[in-house]
Amino acid sequence: MKVIGSAAKTVFYLKKIQGQYPSWTIQYKVKCKSTENELSTWLSNSEMKRNQPIAIIAREQFSGFGQNSKTWVSPKGGIWLSAAYPIFSEEFTSQIFSLSIGIKICEMLRKENINVFLKWPNDILVGSKKLIGFLPRVITRGKEIIYVRIGLGMNFLNQTPSEGISLSKVLKTKNINQHYWTAKVLKSFHDSIESNNKKEYVIKSANKFLTKGFLPSGYCPNTWKIKDIDSNGNLRIQNGTQLKVLRRF
Repeated sequence: MKVIGSAAKTVFYLKKIQGQYPSWTIQYKVKCKSTENELSTWLSNSEMKRNQPIAIIAREQFSGFGQNSKTWVSPKGGIWLSAAYPIFSEEFTSQIFSLSIGIKICEMLRKENINVFLKWPNDILVGSKKLIGFLPRVITRGKEIIYVRIGLGMNFLNQTPSEGISLSKVLKTKNINQHYWTAKVLKSFHDSIESNNKKEYVIKSANKFLTKGFLPSGYCPNTWKIKDIDSNGNLRIQNGTQLKVLRRF
């Protein structure tokens, strides 16, 4: 496992919980415009290699962005990262990629006795408050998926907007290790790749974690209700007898 800069502590925990495989390459930035921009630059200058995922972790972002280019508030104290994982396969199921990340993060947090829920397609909530947001992307060449990537923000020790909550508030302590939790997030990313060939399990787990209290933007909760996630990873919503399918990709 190759380490660049100040990521050694994260790598230490990653080795403890995941072992030597896969061989991550990690960079750490004290401050940057966006880990997504940094990752794109890295990928444009370096060839993605098999079994060698890469990640950029920032202490602070000053111009992060999330779903639909919305501003991603990223102050000191949070976990802000972007990562890319090599696939090199035509068999990878992109429709469930976002869900597989969501369920693996939910499973990881629930093992730590943190009662989280999945807000389709890419938020992790504690009650009505956002703990984690993630932005998945699939990079293809012809029919082959070369790699997948994720930008992720986790409220950790930072101050949050009113709609968010930090892990320190959830656990009611500031005595938490950022490197340990960053490693657990990267392990969840790896686990999501490993579960991609288990579509039935991913869909079943996604419906188990799914919160039905938060409709996607643009739909009135007085008329529309969330039904479930279908077998292709799409969200199904109902308005009386009318059924509508919302797609992530």
